[in-house]
Amino acid sequence: MTRTRKILAYAFATSLALAPVAVVSVRAELDHAHELGKQVKCSCGGCEQSAGTCYHVGGAFSGPCDLAKTMIQKIQGHLDKGLRDEQVIQAMIKEYGTAAYMEPPKTGFGLVAWLAPGVYLLAGAGLVTFVISRWRKRGAAAEAIAAKSKTITPAMLERARAMARKATEE
Repeated sequence: MTRTRKILAYAFATSLALAPVAVVSVRAELDHAHELGKQVKCSCGGCEQSAGTCYHVGGAFSGPCDLAKTMIQKIQGHLDKGLRDEQVIQAMIKEYGTAAYMEPPKTGFGLVAWLAPGVYLLAGAGLVTFVISRWRKRGAAAEAIAAKSKTITPAMLERARAMARKATEE
């Protein structure tokens, strides 16, 4: 075997050995693009899903919609340019608008959406505590009034029975 053939055979064997690694790295890049796509809302209007999970079942087609595929390709393009994950998301938001957020940002007005559930929970707990305390006070006041009122005498009981008999005889 000539030296050139040995080099070609070695190169071929090496490329065969490294082919799975290349396929895995390409697959990993696509998986990363899909993971980032899960942070951006699909703008197709047919769903409220993320671009990474937008699958239309039934109808004329089944699978990722064309816009979701396009968005994933754009994300992959940004990743290929060397942008970091945050920069990719910001580029997608810049292109598709703030409606493309899957979850509101944790800054500015979007912070309200993150804090509101806690505020509502505290307000609800305060309201329940207030209502229960009012019920307890009302119950204590009713007991005090009942204790101060006259007790039922046998004469009062006989008068009530006589009135009931008279009402039922008519």
